[in-house]
Amino acid sequence: MWKNHKPLLFMVGISLVLGGCQIAKEKKTSKMQELDLPDVRALQDEFTRGFIESTEEVEKGYYSFLSGTKRYRMLFPKEGVIHQGYGIRDDQFEGFLMSTLNDNGTDSQIKINYYTNESTENAPVVLEILEGRVDQKLEFEKITSESSEVYYAPIEFEPDVFGIAALVVSLNGEGSVQIVYDTQCKNDKNECQQIKEEEIEKMIHWARSFEFVDQEVQ
Repeated sequence: MWKNHKPLLFMVGISLVLGGCQIAKEKKTSKMQELDLPDVRALQDEFTRGFIESTEEVEKGYYSFLSGTKRYRMLFPKEGVIHQGYGIRDDQFEGFLMSTLNDNGTDSQIKINYYTNESTENAPVVLEILEGRVDQKLEFEKITSESSEVYYAPIEFEPDVFGIAALVVSLNGEGSVQIVYDTQCKNDKNECQQIKEEEIEKMIHWARSFEFVDQEVQ
């Protein structure tokens, strides 16, 4: 992936989960100067910019995003923004909704929950929770790397709204991330079918970009 840098249901219950969470004002403040930034949503939005580690793309169309918990990194789309409702509790929990505009004219929303105390042992229970969140019975595929397991399954809310539900679990005890990623296509049926295939492939690639951070070696 990339090397570590050194230089709408989901949001309803977040306030119940967070309790005394620390909110955005306690996350790192970006030192980037707005006038010098590329004209993309991820860097022009002040709140979102606070998570972006560098103005240099780490992959075409993506920047490196460091979680407010400092527990994981992921690819962040250049036309993505984080919406109101972001919540964090120390390094134990993080939850937020992001949206992005895609080059093919579609738009996507991605709901993310990070929990530091989840592991591979309770993955089956978490996958059932994901099924409940999307209200669908899902058939998950699993991809294993050296440091994580990625479970994903296609979802469809309407003929023109499709995506994946996914779970990324650290194999080294740094927690897991629950994901619901969906895209809306407003083009004609045949074009949307082709777009759907391309988008699902892109979503899986993005889910595989998560890198958990070992707190002990920082």
